[in-house]
Amino acid sequence: MRLAGTARRRAAVVGTGAMGSMAAWHLAERGLEVHAFDRWGVPHHRGASGGQSRRFAVISMADPDLPPLVRRAERLWRRLEEATGRRLLEQTGGLILGPAGSASVRRAVASCETWGLAHRILDARDLRRLFPQHAADDEDIAVHDPASGFLRPETAILAAAEQAATLGATMRHDTEILDIDVRSESVGLTYRDGADRPHAETFDVVVLAPGAWAATLLPDDLRKAIGVGGLTARRLAQTWFVPDDLSLYDAERFPVFERVGMSDGASLYGFPALDGATVKIGVKSRPHPEVADPARPDPHLAADHMAEVREVVARWLPRLNPRPVQTSVHVESYTEDGRPAVGLLPGTAHVAVAVGFSGGGFKYAPAVGEAVGDLLVEGVTEAAIRQFAPGRSATV
Repeated sequence: MRLAGTARRRAAVVGTGAMGSMAAWHLAERGLEVHAFDRWGVPHHRGASGGQSRRFAVISMADPDLPPLVRRAERLWRRLEEATGRRLLEQTGGLILGPAGSASVRRAVASCETWGLAHRILDARDLRRLFPQHAADDEDIAVHDPASGFLRPETAILAAAEQAATLGATMRHDTEILDIDVRSESVGLTYRDGADRPHAETFDVVVLAPGAWAATLLPDDLRKAIGVGGLTARRLAQTWFVPDDLSLYDAERFPVFERVGMSDGASLYGFPALDGATVKIGVKSRPHPEVADPARPDPHLAADHMAEVREVVARWLPRLNPRPVQTSVHVESYTEDGRPAVGLLPGTAHVAVAVGFSGGGFKYAPAVGEAVGDLLVEGVTEAAIRQFAPGRSATV
């Protein structure tokens, strides 16, 4: 509790996408004077969190230590819903599909068994009977769990920003950060908010969460201190398709899914028909291309890329017309090992970073916001983020 007559500590949040908006909420909840800066405003379509939906799953194939953090985030999603009156997380169940012997499917089963996650295993006959929207080879199985579902990313970011503002935070929309000066006990920010002349302010603590802009905004010394093999801005593409029978694609009959273990190394994921007309599918058939300027990603997918997307969708989702009716592109920061950097900048107690989520962090964003709030106020956190420590060497 702040003593009468003492000044509140000033906190800056650089970037108010998924991680920054959650950090602003948690810092404001802890009583700090919060100023959250974003070049484009809150929310916006330019970062990593656009496109209508994001998959929520406690099961983790990529990181065996992740489920406790996602479970913590689940509780925080519900708390944010209660505080704002907005529906953000729909848990309708989910599928992970692939050959029974594939490494990814084995890791999904191991994740359930290690962390005691409710699930059932479906064989190819079950899949064809229960989920005829999917093509199933004889060797395929699926891990079905009731906790998976989807999040509304744009609404979720807005809800966190609104709650931060309700608690006293100042949301600095349309404000571009020009320089970040980390000092021994404070941080100086230089910014432009539409005026011709830049402004400068000093803050006691700062959260650096600029998303794909980490690769270009953060000074060299900060990027070096963050480590993780460097931060790279990459472009992600999402596509929407028309089904032959829309009634088969509501959330109860067509839950969120991820298909893994394909022979050509590709994978795909998808969502129910949330707009009442189309089904969103993401196809990973090639590495996400690097982006020199995150503000200007190429909005077009190359012809050969589109051909790959059509081929994968036709093969595994035969009841969708394989020609997409809509595409969107988004930018995200990636690390070499696919794990983000979350925590205090090495050698500091007043600079927290939350960057490099590599396309997989939205589901646990509230827990990241809580963790950096803990670290900047208390110096410790109960959140399971040790594997995300800034300054580590990337291991692929």
